[in-house]
Order: sequence, then C-alpha cells, then structure tokens
Amino acid sequence: MASYASDTTELAGGSASPRYHGISGEVLHIAMVYLITGFVTFLAMGLLGLTMRLHHAGWLTLSPDWFYRIMTIHGAGMVAALLLAAMGGMIAVLNQTVRLSARWLLVAFQIYFMSLAFVLIAVLAGGFAGAWTALDPLPFHGLTWSVWAGVVMFVGFFCIAIGFLIYSLHLFFALRAKFGGVGNALGWPVLFGRKKSGAEGTPRPPELAAMVVAIVGILTGLSGIAVLVPLFADAAGVIAPINALYAKNFQMFFGHALANLSIYLGVGLVYATLPLLTNRPWASSRLVILAWNLVIILVIIPWSHHLYMDLAQPTPIQILGQVASYAIAPPLILVTILGVMTIVFRSGLRWTAPAILFVLGIWGWVFGGMGAVLDSTIAINNVTHNTMWVPAHFHTYYLLGVASFIWGYLFYLISDLGRLKADRFSAWAAWLYGVGAVGFVMMFYLAGAHSIPRRFDIRLPEWHIYAEIAVPFVVLLGLSILWLTIVMARGLKRAWRQTAAES
Repeated sequence: MASYASDTTELAGGSASPRYHGISGEVLHIAMVYLITGFVTFLAMGLLGLTMRLHHAGWLTLSPDWFYRIMTIHGAGMVAALLLAAMGGMIAVLNQTVRLSARWLLVAFQIYFMSLAFVLIAVLAGGFAGAWTALDPLPFHGLTWSVWAGVVMFVGFFCIAIGFLIYSLHLFFALRAKFGGVGNALGWPVLFGRKKSGAEGTPRPPELAAMVVAIVGILTGLSGIAVLVPLFADAAGVIAPINALYAKNFQMFFGHALANLSIYLGVGLVYATLPLLTNRPWASSRLVILAWNLVIILVIIPWSHHLYMDLAQPTPIQILGQVASYAIAPPLILVTILGVMTIVFRSGLRWTAPAILFVLGIWGWVFGGMGAVLDSTIAINNVTHNTMWVPAHFHTYYLLGVASFIWGYLFYLISDLGRLKADRFSAWAAWLYGVGAVGFVMMFYLAGAHSIPRRFDIRLPEWHIYAEIAVPFVVLLGLSILWLTIVMARGLKRAWRQTAAES
C-alpha cells in the first residue's frame, strides 16, 4: 500500500508542501502523458542499448543485420523519447503561469508519437538499418532494405518534425500573448535597460528558456520539412535526386537541434524546480537573459561540426562550426552552473532524489559538453570523429545530463501529485544512477581514446574489455532506475487520477 504525506510532511520530491496540487487539470494531464510515454520509451531504448553492449563484450551474438537494426531504433528512439518527455515537463511548468491549449498539445503529441510506429515498421518489417544519419545513397538503396523501408523511416522523422513544430508554435504564441510581444517574452526591456531585473512582466527563467526553445524549434521543424519533402519526391521519382550535400546539411541541422533543444528544455525544468527545493528564487537577471538570447544563435550555427569529414563543405562554414561550438559554452553553461552553485550553497537543501539528479545533470552536462567541444575542434575531430569518443560525449550529456534533469523533475512531479513521503532509499538509488552512468560512459571515452571505431558490429577480442567493464555499470544503472520507477509507480495512480479528475 502506498503511503501518502500530509500537508506538513516532507514529500519525496523534497518539498514540505505540494506545489502542483490544485493547479492540475487537462493541460497537466497531457503533460503527464508526454512524460510517462517518454519515460517508458526511454526504458525500452535502454534495454536495446544494453543488448548492444552485451554484443560488444562478446557475451551475446547478434547478426550484423540485427545489430544495425537495434542501433537504428536505439539511436532514433532515445533522442525522440527524451525530447518528448522534456516537452511534457515544460508543459507542466508553464501551465502554472501561461495559458496553454490542451487541444493543440494533444494534436502535437499524437502526430509526434506516430513516429514510433513508422520507425518500428521500417526497421522490423522493412529491415531498415541505416540509423537516423542515413545519407545518400543509403536512405533508399540499402543492401538489406528496399525503397519503401527508407521512405517509411523518413515518414517517422517527418512526424517528429511536424509534431515538434506544432508544439513550438503553440508555445511561441502562448508566451507572446502573455508578455505582449516576442521581445518582452525574451526579456529585452531588461536586457536593454528599459526595465530593472525582476520588474513586473519580466519572464521567469523557465519561461525564457521555453521561448528560446520555441523559436529554435520552429526553425528546426521547418528544416526537417525542407529536407524530407524533397527526399519523398526523390523516392517517388517526381524530381531528380536532390543535392546530397544539401540533404546532409539540413538533416544534420535537424538532428543536432533536436538533441540540443531537449537539453535546454531539461535545463528549464531545473530553473523551475531547484528554487522550490532550496527556497531561493532564481531571478531573470540581465546576464541570464543575455545568455538565453545568445542561445538562439549559438544553437543554430554549430551544426556544421558534424560535417568536418565532408571536404565538399565550404571552409568558412567549417570554421564557423568550430567557433560556434566554443562560443556556446560561456554564455549559458557558466551562467547556469554559477546559478546552481549560488542557489544550493548553504541553502539547507535536502539531498532527495530530484536534488541529486539535478546536480548530477549539471555535472554530466558540463563534462559531456567538454567532450563535445574537444570533438568539435577540427584538428581533434580528424582523429576522434569515427571513434567511440562520439557516443562517449553524447551519452554523457544525455544520460548524465538531460535524462537526469527530466527524470528528477518527473520524480518531483509524481511525488508532489501523488503525495509520496520522502525516503532515503530513493536518494541512494539516485546516487547509484550517477555511479552507473559514469562507469558506463567512461568506457566509451577510453575506447575512443584508443581509436576503437563506432557504429561497428564487429569487435576484435582485444576490444571486448571496454564493454565487459561497462556492462556491470549498465546493470547498476538499470537497477537504480528500476527502484526509482517502483517508487514513482506508488504515486502514479493518485497523480493520474488527480489530473484526470480536473480535466
């Protein structure tokens, strides 16, 4: 039997009183749908990742065909799952202060979620195994799949583009309506000295993050459409094959932006929740507003650091990719890190599961970002580009970064709505999550440093050691997530009923 807290008992999320009680309703119910669907998909994709590690350790044998099929589902599904959950978390946060439409959010979810069906059909029935980065001639001319499988796979990506575009447009118009203009929603009156920090009408940090994500998200959705529609016409024979470099640039921008925006949505959840755990406000200072405005530009322009191996790329664009990759770090990461340190220092913060996951997320974001900056350096990328260094930095800022932010917030939300009492075992599980994730990603880094290739089904015997060490850490990671899942399940029914009852 689940045990629920009274109004004066500390909740599992770390608060002494409920925050979301009484403000639920239809929009929060839909936010829960986003979050839970993303979480369940994340668990399934994690099992596929474990399967690949077991194969690399030599403890499980997969055929090359099935290895690359699993890799395709895992890579595309994990990014889509975490982005979906982050979208839901931001809906729950904004629902407290911004008028959102449950109908439009549900439409966005339905279109977005259809992508899973198309991806599974393409991979399981059609044999597609080219990963999300499949480029000319792979999309429609793979050795193990036919044209229709490539088309269906890209239809799945098209659903993600349309669903995320609708979501971003809705957030954009909702925030613009609340603040009376785009500039106000981006904090420009404070940024340019017309208002003081904290003045009435200044967007809170989560609202600021949401507006930035909405703007870049609109461009991201349009970029996906700009590459996918011509590819569909190409597959149908309506037009001549499109320029391969055009397709690659737009496709890489689309994937790059989706991955990065999931991180910034996760950071927005930290902005919204950490002040509740520390009882300290996180103000929209001029520096914070400046940093988030710069993000609009600095998320858009570094996509070309994925294309250093393409000698046909114009050199200025390659240089821009490196410069922008370096420039993204100071304005936002330093602002966020210093903000977290300031809020947490001597605040009396209790190290509950959400607090631990948020701090682990900051750590993972920083170190994953450092790995990414190194890899985005042209001279270093020439050595590391096709090695395990790439999944190393990606898994660090995703598994230890954005996933920690999102699942910390989900734990907080369910414990708040479900009125779960705090327990020390959940805190231990959160710490073990960090230990398991660190051990797991470190083996990627060491393998990359020894030039072990990525995206290879074949593993030489001398390469097995990295996966052999990684697997126990993955199991530890899985056990910690299992415990947190069990705890959340105790409060989920009550939380679900509360939001459904007020829908």
